[in-house]
Amino acid sequence: MNAILRLRVKDATAGFKAWRASAPKAIDVPSVRSNGYSFQVEMNYRTVKRHLRIVEVPIRFEERVEGESKLGLSVQIEFALAPWKLLFGRDTH
Repeated sequence: MNAILRLRVKDATAGFKAWRASAPKAIDVPSVRSNGYSFQVEMNYRTVKRHLRIVEVPIRFEERVEGESKLGLSVQIEFALAPWKLLFGRDTH
């Protein structure tokens, strides 16, 4: 994600991120079309494209010891396609 979109964040899909109060208007949040993890990626992408600053506060998750991924196939596919949609053809205002 970071390599493709050059987001300059440590984790595009996790952690707590803070923006200035003016940032949501600048990135036109109502026009964001992504969902789930892809929503976070699109928000980061729009923020970086507008040269706004993102402050990250890491959240530590204990590693899963057993069980299955909570991400279904459709979510995995959407997540894999998200950076390409943002780079080639998605309107990012």
